[in-house]
Amino acid sequence: MRRTLRERLIIGCGALNWDIFFQVEDLSSLSFEGLTLEPGREYVLEREAFLGLLHRLKQKALLVFEGGGGSAANTIYALASLGFKTAFLGAVGVDPFGDRVLEELLSRGISVERIRREGETSLALIILDQNRDRTIIVSPGSAERALALEDGDLFPQALYHLTSLASPEGASFQKALLTKLPQRISFDPGEIYTGKGKDFLLHFLQKTRYLFITEGELAKSSFSQKELLNLGIDTLFLKRGKKGAKAIKRGLIVQSSVYQAPKIVDNTGAGDYFNAGVLAGLLLNLPLERALDLGLYSASLSLRDYGRKGIMNQIEFKNFLSRLK
Repeated sequence: MRRTLRERLIIGCGALNWDIFFQVEDLSSLSFEGLTLEPGREYVLEREAFLGLLHRLKQKALLVFEGGGGSAANTIYALASLGFKTAFLGAVGVDPFGDRVLEELLSRGISVERIRREGETSLALIILDQNRDRTIIVSPGSAERALALEDGDLFPQALYHLTSLASPEGASFQKALLTKLPQRISFDPGEIYTGKGKDFLLHFLQKTRYLFITEGELAKSSFSQKELLNLGIDTLFLKRGKKGAKAIKRGLIVQSSVYQAPKIVDNTGAGDYFNAGVLAGLLLNLPLERALDLGLYSASLSLRDYGRKGIMNQIEFKNFLSRLK
């Protein structure tokens, strides 16, 4: 295991947010400037509207936690915490939020040399209700404009894991990156990229080896499972919420049930930590079913605390692997 962990570099590329968690009694009762917030959804707001909503929440809701976020960042943070060699490609602002984002990544030994700094850091509001359902509202900030200047070295032997960047500049940067990479990537489009349509997604899917997607996102994408596999995707990991997950390859479907969560405090990022568990299993050459199980186990543990505080630790990881022997 140790040899595999040290030899393969995993590079994340996606949003780097500072997440601010609030708790309300009922999400359905919360609306802002005509925007009705629905559980499980993601929204993007311009900075002025975002700050207006933040001000309102500070008056009407309970502030419970702040910490670094972003889908790929969460996945890379979890993998680094398990001992994998990791790096990140992205942008944060020249502001205190950017400082705190970088400090969290560095605390896990993640290389931040390819993170550019400019403008304002992306911010995200995570609003939880009494049922622990969550809505995410993102303000992209202006830092991602710096990615237009990124022309650093590529790592053809690395596994790149891409997730959405909310700004047009960020999306354009990722498209350009894909044209330069010789290898296929790991990709989780999330709701933001799925909502951009089939033609937009095709740029990414044609270079994807491992696709992580929810049932709702798959339906919204207008791609069938067969179409995705015909694009050359090796494995489709279908996230099914309380029903568990499926791994779909040509001629093979593996499915696993969810693990009982120790407790449920916050489900933000559970899908990102599922991705981390699956990728860890694949990098360790575990059988597909066991990699799927590891993803679900990782997701279940993450529910026990806010943000990244509940993620699987190295002892839990090693204990899981020892049970496979």
